[in-house]
Amino acid sequence: MTNKILGYVLLAVGVLMIIIPIINTYNIFTGKAMPAQVFTRPPSLQVKDNISVTDIPGQIQNALVKALPVDFINNSLNLVTWLLLGWILVYGGGKVADIGIKLLKEVK
Repeated sequence: MTNKILGYVLLAVGVLMIIIPIINTYNIFTGKAMPAQVFTRPPSLQVKDNISVTDIPGQIQNALVKALPVDFINNSLNLVTWLLLGWILVYGGGKVADIGIKLLKEVK
């Protein structure tokens, strides 16, 4: 009897671990929510106007900031981080639900 109850609890927890990240991912991709801000924009990365000709690192930094905006990089990294976390939760939820199903099959 306890295996049956534990099996149903594990199955429900596993299904919730699968459904919640999928709903959150859908909300992120439709623009209703933002992913967790793990990466933020460093305040020092800005385009500088008064760079001398001999300041090669400053010129390279300006070129990179103009070519790849820091906000784009941060948003992409935050999205990839959320997708990785969501995948881990869905995979773990599948394993938890699988254990619950095995417990239910064992009872019958």
